[in-house]
Amino acid sequence: MSAQRPTISPSPTTLNDAAPHRGEPVPAWPMLVQLVCADDLTIPPRRIDLPSDLPWEPGMHIVLGREDRDGRSPGRVRIALADRYVSLQHAYLEAAPRGWRLGDAGSTNGTWLDGRRLRGGELAALPDGAVIEVGHTFFVFRLATPSGEPGPTDNEGDGDAPTTLCPEWHAQLATLDRLARSPHPVLIEGESGVGKERIARALHDRSGRPGALVSLNCAALPDNLLEDELFGHVRGAFSGALTSRDGLIRAAHQGTLFLDEIGDMPATLQVRLLRVLEDHKVRPLGGDTEIAIDLRVIAATHRDLRALAAAGSFRHDLLARLGLLPFRVPPLRERREDLGLLIRALLAAPPNALDRVRFHVAALRRLVQHDWPLNVRELRAALLAAADLARGDDGVALIGTAHLPASLGPAPRTTPPPRAPLPPGDAALRDRIVQLLAAHRGNVAAVARALDSKRTNVQRAMARLGIDRSSAISNDGEADASPDSAQRCGSLKQM
Repeated sequence: MSAQRPTISPSPTTLNDAAPHRGEPVPAWPMLVQLVCADDLTIPPRRIDLPSDLPWEPGMHIVLGREDRDGRSPGRVRIALADRYVSLQHAYLEAAPRGWRLGDAGSTNGTWLDGRRLRGGELAALPDGAVIEVGHTFFVFRLATPSGEPGPTDNEGDGDAPTTLCPEWHAQLATLDRLARSPHPVLIEGESGVGKERIARALHDRSGRPGALVSLNCAALPDNLLEDELFGHVRGAFSGALTSRDGLIRAAHQGTLFLDEIGDMPATLQVRLLRVLEDHKVRPLGGDTEIAIDLRVIAATHRDLRALAAAGSFRHDLLARLGLLPFRVPPLRERREDLGLLIRALLAAPPNALDRVRFHVAALRRLVQHDWPLNVRELRAALLAAADLARGDDGVALIGTAHLPASLGPAPRTTPPPRAPLPPGDAALRDRIVQLLAAHRGNVAAVARALDSKRTNVQRAMARLGIDRSSAISNDGEADASPDSAQRCGSLKQM
């Protein structure tokens, strides 16, 4: 069974939460973005547009469940999930006059909204950007795209070009080709770790300029070395200058000069850079003549250059030159829709492979809920380190919360271990009972049936192994196991 791209055509709805009976209706395109399945990273992320032509009446309008393919019947849309922890009818979304609501359809493993499990019979309001967990599959709900028009629907990238399922970021990326063809400087703004250098490379690659992309981090060198690095020098310009050096500005002739962290450039170099931008000429240190150059400058910063200019630490005239074509890269917390794409892309490179990496659902829940203040750089470091720590002798990595950085949040509550070490068979049996208690919401009789044993035997085993039923129920899901794990556990039948 494989996940199918939805065939449901989007249609605009109208939402006006403040006063639906006043003013003109605002067109909106509600959607779900399927991020990732903890047990199968080969399932691609997808956008699912939610049709708005369903009747406005109570009922299960949009049903998420374990089926072969998406479908539609009168008054109902079915979204199929290839997830063995999803019930046949697991959860439902219901359109309401003031938005959308989420409910659990009596599933075995429950439905979670923003890290909280829904209670039986609860119908919770869905805010824009909400994270939904159905079985072991995670979604982001979007109430509306900002333009009232459908955004991206596929996840295929164009080579190394950025790709996204976030409508706002998709609209921003659509301007790359126009910016790339322009000869004017571009200022890329965004927090540390969002991928500003990748945008600079995309702009250069699409510009058609025959020269190279030359990069320099302005915060990485002291002032005197930064000047020499940029402008070069002639022989004898200073003590130790035994040969001439062209510098990075001349190295970028007919290409692109990428100046990262431009906000950290010293004031004296800001003046010289402004002359280069205005005159298209450069004079090396100690030289008497100016050399004509043809280059395009792309600058990037995580700082507010307008505030720096107002404070007098950045030149207004240089900002006017560089900020003519601004391009903002959003932080990862503003495009949570792309977490599935990024997780798959980062874990697909050797020694990892998508079919050899899995997550405990509790670990994936932490990844999806985290705000990622250091953005994609932090996500990459966390994922690659976790995969290395979790990789077993068979080359398969099963990432749990213990493999994630402490900065991702507190560890989930777990059943305390018995005081004395358990033999391997008892330890496996204990873990299996805890898993089944969590899956069956503490129903000991259901656990006994799953283990092909008697209820009294399960109760004795729980007492002997130190299993607390309430703690097992409150565990947030890391104990989930594959259906065949009982074969590796000790038996209850002989107790």
